[in-house]
Parts: sequence; C-alpha cells; structure tokens
Amino acid sequence: MTHDLKLRLPALFLLLATPSVDAYAEGLELSGFARVVAGTVHGSGSDIGGYNKDVALNEQSLLALQPSYAFSDEWTVTAQLLAHSNSDRESGLEWLYLSYHPSDAWLFRAGKLRMPFFTYSDSIDVGYSYPWVTAPVQVYNNYLFSTFNGVSGSYNMAGEDFALNLEAYAGYFDDDIYTAGSRLNVDAKVTNLRGLVLNLNSHNVGLRLSYHAGYNETDIPNLNPLRLALTQAGFNQSAESLNSDGDVTFLEAALRYDTLSTFWKAEWVNTRTEFDLAPELTSYYFTGGFYSGSWTFHLTYAASSYAEVTPQDELASHASNPMSPLFELANGYYQVFQGLPDGSLQSYTAGARWDFRYDMAFKADVSYLKETAPRSGFFEPPASGIYSDAITDRKNATLFQLGWEWIF
Repeated sequence: MTHDLKLRLPALFLLLATPSVDAYAEGLELSGFARVVAGTVHGSGSDIGGYNKDVALNEQSLLALQPSYAFSDEWTVTAQLLAHSNSDRESGLEWLYLSYHPSDAWLFRAGKLRMPFFTYSDSIDVGYSYPWVTAPVQVYNNYLFSTFNGVSGSYNMAGEDFALNLEAYAGYFDDDIYTAGSRLNVDAKVTNLRGLVLNLNSHNVGLRLSYHAGYNETDIPNLNPLRLALTQAGFNQSAESLNSDGDVTFLEAALRYDTLSTFWKAEWVNTRTEFDLAPELTSYYFTGGFYSGSWTFHLTYAASSYAEVTPQDELASHASNPMSPLFELANGYYQVFQGLPDGSLQSYTAGARWDFRYDMAFKADVSYLKETAPRSGFFEPPASGIYSDAITDRKNATLFQLGWEWIF
C-alpha cells in the first residue's frame, strides 16, 4: 500500500462514518472503530512493544471500517479495513468472508478469517472491548499470526442455565509472522491448519477452551548459509536443528466471572513446536476489577516463560578451540542459540477506564515489567537479522499508556 493511500484511508473512513451518510443501500451496514494510544517507557529495558522513553502515538493508534452486506436472511458478506499508524502492521483488508446462517444454531463462514487463538482474538484491535489500554503482552503479543484463509463452522445451543458455542475451522496461512511482539521478515507457511474452540457460559461464569494445530514451513534466509556450511562439513544433526519445519500445537484456556459490580478473568496459553529454534512457550494472566458508575478500575498480573533451549553438541570441542579450522563455524552455530529468547517476563498493571459516552472511553494504564530470567524477547530492540546478540542482564521497565477508544 502506498504512503498516499495510507493517508487517504483515515479520511475516507471518517467520511463514511459521519452521521450525514445515511442513504445506505438496502442490506448494507457500516460500522467501525478507532483508537489513539500514547505510550512511553522508563527503565533499563531499551524498549518494549515499540515504545521507548519518547512519547509515541504511532504504535497502536488505528482506524477501521467494517462494511457488511446481507444478500438474504441467510447469506452475508463482511469485510474489515484497517488503517494502522504502526509501519510494522499492514494497512488495508484485514478480513473478508462470506457467511451462511441457515438457522439460529448454525453459522458457516469462508474467506479470510480471524484466527481464534484467544478470548479477544476477534476484537483485539477494538480497544473499546476490553479494560486495558494494551492486552497483556505475554499472551497477546506472542501470537504467530492473526488471520488465516479457510472455512469455519459453529454451533450454538442455549438452555435455561447455560449457553454453548462450539467452533471448528480449517485452512492455511502464508505471510509474515510475529514473535514476542516483533514482526519477522521471513516467509512463513502453515498448512493443514485446523482447530476447535469451545465457549461455555452459565450465569456469571464463562469458560473457553481451544486447540489449534498446523504444519509450519518457514524459510529463514539468514540461516540458510549456516545450514549449508554445517551440512557440507558433515554436521548433519546441527544443520537439522536449524530447520524450522514441523508441527505446531497451541492450547488455550480462559475462565471469567462477572457480576454487576466486579469482574475476574484468567487466560493461559501454551505453544509447542517440533523445531529447536522455537522453544515451548507458556503464558498467562490474571485480572480483576470493579465498576463504579462510568468508571472501571482493574489490576492484572501476567507472566511468560520459555523452555530451555539446547543446541547440538557436535561442535562443542571446536567452539572452545580458537585454533580449530571449524572455530568460526562452531561459534556461528552456538551464537544462534545464544540469541534465542529463553527467559521469562512478569508484569503488573494498574489501570482505569472512563466511559464518558456510550460509544467512547478514555483509559490509562501503568505497567511494571521485569525479566525473571534474561532474554524474554520483549526488551530486545529490532535486530538487523533474525536474532540479536545474547543478553545476560535482567531488564525491567515501567510502561505508561493513555488511550482513547471509539466505536461507531
């Protein structure tokens, strides 16, 4: 998308969203949302989530338009257009799918869909839908991708004391990926993508369980020369440990309890892969708060932890011997693993939200983040390659954020 088009999209969205545009074609509905988020970081961490000591408005601010056209009571097409202020995220078409709703119980969709990894997957860009300025980074900034191409089907059942929603999907992904909140310039492909999501609600209690799996094929150009050199030198196990193809499994569980005056929520996720370069990751958060008139106050604890990363030991003797002709090759191999995130991160957030209008909210958060083991991946600045140098000191930082949210 050109720079000029990015500049024109917000103006177009605002024009379409104004109350004066009321002559919509029959069957066409337009809605949207916007957010302006300011943030700054202070502490030993160089930056986190794209924020540093300078106040920034361009990391999470965005504007979106969602048109939907109903051909009949059963058939609908829905799109979402996003204009991001963050250059790491592409502006344009976020999703586009066709829906078939044959009854109140069944819903089928096909097209470009949102990946249902988390509780707030469908609304993660809609800041109005959750209490924080930024959802807990340990969970929501570690997703590999946010959309996929494919089909989904869901079944709804409601009784006197419970409501159940069961969704299954299948498809594929082919685009850039994210890790620890940073976009990686690699060609990622996930085939045989499938998953199952269960939502169960009874009175004030809600439970969400989900399972997701696929076969990952990711080409990391910066590592290809090293893999080739290891293979030519006869170190096949070391070369294979740099392979990024294999199965990926993602598990998620969430529990909530809401009343008219308080709320309590928790969410846990676990990601496992078959390749050494992506160690197992477990993340979770607990949050609670209360309502007072148009105000909401909340506290959140979140944490993430990587499993230990273990490289092959074929080259260990060469890495410790500067006179070895394979010294540089061995050190190049071990430096890759030394730069992998294999640490842990904890955070504590206190925040407030003011719903000063039925469609607008103002939010303020203060988050203290600290590494309990180094190389959590969140504090490291963008590297010129895939991996940055090893970091041995534990970093910490305080993130201050203000957010204005609007739905229309």
